[in-house]
Amino acid sequence: MKFTMPRASDMWVVAALLVLSVLWALPAAELQVQDLRPMDALGWALVAAVVLPLMWRHKYPRAVLWFTFVAWMVLVGLSYESAPATLAPFVAIYSIASYTPRSTALRHTGAMLGLMMLWTAFGVIATDVVDPWALLVEPLAILIPFILGSADQRRRVRLGELELAHARREQAAYEAATDAVRAERARIARELHDVVAHEITVMTLQAEGARRRVDPDSATAEALATISASGRRGLEEMQSMIRVLRASEQEATERVESDQAIVGGPGAYRQPLNDELSPMPSLAALPALVKQVQESGLPVTLEISGSAHVPAGVEVSAYRIIQEALTNTLKHAGRGAQAHVTVMRTADAVRISVEDDGKGVTGAKGRAVGGHGLPGMAERVQALGGSLSHGPRSGGGFQVHAVLLSSDDQIREAASNATQSTTKGDE
Repeated sequence: MKFTMPRASDMWVVAALLVLSVLWALPAAELQVQDLRPMDALGWALVAAVVLPLMWRHKYPRAVLWFTFVAWMVLVGLSYESAPATLAPFVAIYSIASYTPRSTALRHTGAMLGLMMLWTAFGVIATDVVDPWALLVEPLAILIPFILGSADQRRRVRLGELELAHARREQAAYEAATDAVRAERARIARELHDVVAHEITVMTLQAEGARRRVDPDSATAEALATISASGRRGLEEMQSMIRVLRASEQEATERVESDQAIVGGPGAYRQPLNDELSPMPSLAALPALVKQVQESGLPVTLEISGSAHVPAGVEVSAYRIIQEALTNTLKHAGRGAQAHVTVMRTADAVRISVEDDGKGVTGAKGRAVGGHGLPGMAERVQALGGSLSHGPRSGGGFQVHAVLLSSDDQIREAASNATQSTTKGDE
């Protein structure tokens, strides 16, 4: 057992009990109360033995309980004045109930109560000094400090649990915020990749086309070849980096979802579809995109039907899907290919179809190797609860079909209001 210095509060308790014992015992000695033994060196030593162990009641509650109890029994058995010192065993009972497991406290307190009852019963039977009511008083006297100590222990345990839960919530909130930043950065990087990859592809194809129109041995052809090679290397490096970013995005998103239950339940964090830092293309920008692709050498026809309102997030995803599909067509369709883009807007969905008749690559596997076009489309469609299909086109070429759900409460509300107005007019 390692010795430790007692707490200041326990030292004050011991000092107070010792002072009370001295102030109580001195007048009793002068009065020469019958049946009490005069206080001598042994009596004062026993009083000190009963009270002093309380200084270590926090560290060694079991040892303090038994040492105090045995010393108190000797003090009372020798008929010394023990009124203030009698409080020490009850303080020890409170301490063992407060600072030890419940089973340990019950076991030691029960054993002490049994010995006390046997000793009291022997005194009742053998002498006329001990009052039989003591057999009823002693259990009640021990029960009170035991209940108080147990209640204090439960209160401390509850406070500790609340502090731990609060610390965990704070840590979870910090981690959720960190993961949210990581996920958002990865999402913005993905958006940037979609834009830059398209521009690099167009730049590379333009350089290749211009190189074929100039003298192969000229400095211009060499410069154009360098531009084309640099564009291809840059695109490859970007695709390698985006693999890491996508893994980071997926990991961060999963961590955010797992942290929601701790921080505040579902809805505590929701990754936005777009924000001020993200590019905000829309369906209105499709003609400019088609014109850019046409200038790169791929004839494209665009057909947009419907005038239903489309949420901004759906417009961004629709634009990106069409942009990625046309970029893949530029890469893989081959010379002489043509593409056709169809967009149909309705109140509940945006339906997209991008088809080409190119013969450059006829398999879906070839279109997906080395890039993130098709997986990126699938991620966008899945986020909106839509559907995506792609594959070789009958008669050659490739096709991509996507349905993006775009239910809009404004439209439903307007339709409902119009219906109600019509009904009132008919009435």
